[in-house]
Amino acid sequence: MALSRKLSRPLFIPPALHSRPIQNIILFAFCLILLSVILFNLREPEKGPLLPYQIYPQTNDSTQHTVTEFLPASIRPETDSVGQLCDSFPRHVLSRIQPVLKTGHGDDKERLNAQMDSTSACFTPDELIVFSDLDEEIRDHHAIDILAHLPSSHYNATAFKMWEEYLAQKEMQTKGTLDTEAQEKHINGWALDKFKFLPMMERAWAMKPDRDFYVFYETDTYIFWDNLFRFLQLYDPDANIYMGSPSPGRRDPKRGDQGTLFANGGPGYVISRGAMKTMLQRTAGSHGQYIDGPLSMKFSHLNNDEECCGDSVLGWVLWELGIPMHGHWPMFSDYGLHEIPFNDQHWCQPLISLHKTSPKDMVDLFRWEFSQHKTQRPLLYSDVWEFHKPGTVPMREDWDGGRFDAFDPPPEEVVESSEQCSRACAEDPSCLQWKWEGRDRKKCNLLGSLQHGRERKEEKEGNDKETWVDFTSGWVEEHIREWKEKQDCSNIKWLGASIERKL
Repeated sequence: MALSRKLSRPLFIPPALHSRPIQNIILFAFCLILLSVILFNLREPEKGPLLPYQIYPQTNDSTQHTVTEFLPASIRPETDSVGQLCDSFPRHVLSRIQPVLKTGHGDDKERLNAQMDSTSACFTPDELIVFSDLDEEIRDHHAIDILAHLPSSHYNATAFKMWEEYLAQKEMQTKGTLDTEAQEKHINGWALDKFKFLPMMERAWAMKPDRDFYVFYETDTYIFWDNLFRFLQLYDPDANIYMGSPSPGRRDPKRGDQGTLFANGGPGYVISRGAMKTMLQRTAGSHGQYIDGPLSMKFSHLNNDEECCGDSVLGWVLWELGIPMHGHWPMFSDYGLHEIPFNDQHWCQPLISLHKTSPKDMVDLFRWEFSQHKTQRPLLYSDVWEFHKPGTVPMREDWDGGRFDAFDPPPEEVVESSEQCSRACAEDPSCLQWKWEGRDRKKCNLLGSLQHGRERKEEKEGNDKETWVDFTSGWVEEHIREWKEKQDCSNIKWLGASIERKL
């Protein structure tokens, strides 16, 4: 009978744990630990550290000596034809550096003609690649419809409504109704533009593989080729290099919502052979078959109707592939010639490109630039100012002298006319020029940098259109001369990669 008796306490439990209070403490501790584990698993994941490739390059300025690639020639810019000017162009460089012009059928024809008479004037049809949204002839160059051979998935009008614009343009070309009022009303060339960038990378490599650098630019881009050729002498083409003028792009949700940058397409951008290979590389299986699509298919989802622009898409793709942009502003400048604020940031620095350049400015720059190739140093911002300075007259009516580095006269000074605004500038040594916004506005702007400005007639302003403003500008020659004498451009520096100068 004793062997069948039930035990009053569980076996193998220490006597100290037989106490009810002790058991309650253990139960409470277990519940606390369990709750801690649950809360730990529900916590917001920590932001991961930035990987090395996600840090934008910051490099020192370079004082390395560079030499011109242009051939010595007797140049008479005022009388020589474009062909005669181009006789000194270094054609041998084009075996290493590939120019690529992006345009569209809807581009302004005056601007396109100026492009072909300036930045693109010295390239033969075999040397220059021209990408567009329609197959057509531009001068003696054949523009390639870069959208014509994309996979059918790109033509999904549900995700990409703007493809309807492209298909309508093709149909008009077939029917012979292109370049009519119907096209101008229905075809949005800007909307089509963003689809060109990724297939441009594939086609440029297919047409001209293994170039050291690929230079992409647009119809309103002006490139100082001598300066660009000199600058690229400083870089290894097999490194992953993507350089230009930085603009804010997407935010990266996978990396702590970090902001990204892309190279603005307007001033042009450069991609090295190494970066092109990285971008176009595809993954192969064990038997050599590709297991992923080409570039324009892998990232086609980015080209949706909500995306602003193709240069932003390209910058994001390169970012995802571990290639951040080298920011070389202001050498790659997003200003037009009339907008440049000539100051400490825009004087002793070499100038590689300009954006939003007027047709006349492009042609004038081209002729002037060729007259400067006999010098042994690169062209600087200060050279461009001397070429384009507006005849620094004390006063010019119907002229908007610019908007950068503006400040107000002292509050105690009464300024109610252009003459008084001019006097206020003359009394302030930091003021190089001034702008009076007259009639109903009556505002004096003192400017701390040199700007060419533009002609600007009186105009109405405000919602009621009952107020008027006119513009008068002037320059203080004495202050300009003193400021220029303080600038030392004897030690020329090629600006290193940085985003802090601009952003």
